[in-house]
Amino acid sequence: MLLLMLLAYLFILGEDQIFWKIPVISVGLITWLLFRNKTKHPIVWIMVFLLLLIDLFYSYYWVANHHFMLIFMVLSVILYSYHNQQRIFIKNIQILAVIVVLASVVHKVLSSQFINGDFYYHALNLGSLFKYFFRFFPDSVELASSNTEGLKLLHGTDPNLCESIILKNVFPKLRVISVMLVWLTIIVEFIVAMAILLKPKNKWTHLIFIAMIIGVLCTRLETGFMSLLAISGLILCSNRKLSMLYILIILGCIALIITKIGYH
Repeated sequence: MLLLMLLAYLFILGEDQIFWKIPVISVGLITWLLFRNKTKHPIVWIMVFLLLLIDLFYSYYWVANHHFMLIFMVLSVILYSYHNQQRIFIKNIQILAVIVVLASVVHKVLSSQFINGDFYYHALNLGSLFKYFFRFFPDSVELASSNTEGLKLLHGTDPNLCESIILKNVFPKLRVISVMLVWLTIIVEFIVAMAILLKPKNKWTHLIFIAMIIGVLCTRLETGFMSLLAISGLILCSNRKLSMLYILIILGCIALIITKIGYH
């Protein structure tokens, strides 16, 4: 699943820094063809790791968070090919998942714009969150479209004029709803992080983890990030039915990545 996700992700970024990527891919494939049965080194994974490092080096300030997570996951796979101890590999993935989710919690708590509800308030009024559910509320769709158009017009004006617009609330009491969503997000993410840290194999841990992943995907199609969290859950999970659910989520996210739908 991880390799499939990587292939889709690297395909999306394939045109970036192609001058450096072509030699890496060429040398990697030739080495794999000639030495795949003669070496213990994971040639394909090392090649993928180098491709990720190239994008990280040249696009450090705009690569998404899941790019960093991908690098550490690939590094864990490379190390596993040398120590061959499954428990160490699983522990690495567990700690990585905990750090990623906890870092998200800390980032949200320290962000004044998130903690006061401005992020959700602004995003909901522009229809960028839960937009696939907005179709059930035609009036809200019209208000979100009006807010978006007004913001576009404001961006086209001279900033020295100090003009502004007032967003129209797409739902009643949206400010209160936004604050509730803030704390719901923080509490759920913290519970997930603690559950993965303390009970990584527990069925309820994975039920909460899956619920969080699906919840995020319903809010916003963070397909790249959620697919990596689902892959982490799949590695940690020992329940067959929940593992199948993780696989369905991963394949769905990969399909959306390939079709360039959502945030890959």
